[in-house]
Amino acid sequence: MAQNPDLPQKMMTMALHDRTSLYNSYMSFISTGGIFIPTEDAFEVGEEILLLLEVMEHADKFPLKVKVVWINPPHTNGGRPQGIGVAFPKGDVGAQAKAIIENNLAGLLDHPRPTYTL
Repeated sequence: MAQNPDLPQKMMTMALHDRTSLYNSYMSFISTGGIFIPTEDAFEVGEEILLLLEVMEHADKFPLKVKVVWINPPHTNGGRPQGIGVAFPKGDVGAQAKAIIENNLAGLLDHPRPTYTL
């Protein structure tokens, strides 16, 4: 069976079912939106991943071809978990995921509370 060269070699799933985990994971400082994924797996900045993202009670799961833009190594300052931050792609699916997340985080996006990345 031949692999599709347009699809990333790695796939991950992420389910964010409450506002606290959504707030801690969302990377609002990325213009297209992004999410932090706790993982002990090794990744490199720029690596592409196929991410299946589930956001709270939203019925649809978002299949996103994301790119690693952030890495928290083990034992980071502030007790932040090890993992990666990924940027949503430009386009309809990425924009829809960003809009759903930001709607769920209404009133919290400008909060000074620390997250998994900043």
